[in-house]
Amino acid sequence: MAPLVTTIKAGTGFWGDVTASMDWCEENYEWTPYIAEFFNSWSSIAMVILGEACARMNPTGNPAFTLLGRSITVVGIGSWLFHATLKYSMQMTDELPMLWSMSIACYICVTTQYSVNKQFIRNALTLWTLFVTLLTAGFSGKVQFFMFQSSFNFLSLVVAFMCWRGKRELEYANMSHVGDLFSSGIKLYLAAGAVWLTDTNLCQYINGRDSTSILPFNLQLHAWWHVLASLGLVHLVVLLMGHYCLVKDIPFKLKYVYGIFPRICAE
Repeated sequence: MAPLVTTIKAGTGFWGDVTASMDWCEENYEWTPYIAEFFNSWSSIAMVILGEACARMNPTGNPAFTLLGRSITVVGIGSWLFHATLKYSMQMTDELPMLWSMSIACYICVTTQYSVNKQFIRNALTLWTLFVTLLTAGFSGKVQFFMFQSSFNFLSLVVAFMCWRGKRELEYANMSHVGDLFSSGIKLYLAAGAVWLTDTNLCQYINGRDSTSILPFNLQLHAWWHVLASLGLVHLVVLLMGHYCLVKDIPFKLKYVYGIFPRICAE
């Protein structure tokens, strides 16, 4: 998952010079000349696995949840391509699916919690997402940065608020164990954000190679961001599934795989 910042290192491997707007703390082409950021690439598989898990567990009968899971899978694939190549075109395959996923989640939240015209909401979100996608892919600089970040962050806030409302309704229905997915998901996201900020802003102190580094090795914190953010996202998606089942009177149970991964099962 890639925000837009400006630090760039020269690429020396198979993919040539770095053209992406971001190069992370991991040393480029350290493990193989064919993958720029080895750990950042392979940790993206967490999104692929958990995205497919969300798509396949869907007990709601609502195809939007399956589409949401598949869009998370696409984010993971795009993230792998971006970190493997550090090319700007591949950066778009990482960033833009993030916007698509958030638009789908926003559609699910709004249409589940409010009596609205589903066709209108679907068309409005589709047109806006398409507009921002074309603008982001076709331009660079401040316009591209503002449109993508403002749209993505606004949709993220809407979805977070809707998840909180879903949590409250689940608690009112004596399903606080399902509502607890909200707090666990947010905690995972906060942990992910902490390691992302550390990796981004304190790289020279933790990369294990500069003279200013206080560590003898790189902690690969951006790779941990992928894993923690993916787990947090799964908790929130399962929360939305549980809330949808509550609203639609679909009997369900919440289970945990290995005590970590939440799973909704229809009864």
